[in-house]
Amino acid sequence: MTRSIGAALLAVCVLSACGPDYVRENATDEQYKRDIASCNSFVGEMMAKERGINMDREATLGATDTRLGRPRLPQQMAQRSDTLRSDKLMDMCMQQRGWTSKRNDWWPF
Repeated sequence: MTRSIGAALLAVCVLSACGPDYVRENATDEQYKRDIASCNSFVGEMMAKERGINMDREATLGATDTRLGRPRLPQQMAQRSDTLRSDKLMDMCMQQRGWTSKRNDWWPF
């Protein structure tokens, strides 16, 4: 469980440092910092819960790919999935606060 929380926190830190910028008309830097911090917290909590569920499922059912000798593939897929999911959660959270992403998502990968 500690490993999943660490991964989620790392994802949030990376997301906050490298994530897309958001714009909102007549917004101040203070509003942006407050909203981004709130959304980072939300994303971190959600990702920690989701990783915990995945770890519980793997502990119960077993990791098929690990038993078949492919331990890195599931890990790489989980990391990519976490990145995409955390980006979507961040966008959703910021949009609910009136912010618009400045990035162009014509190809999400």
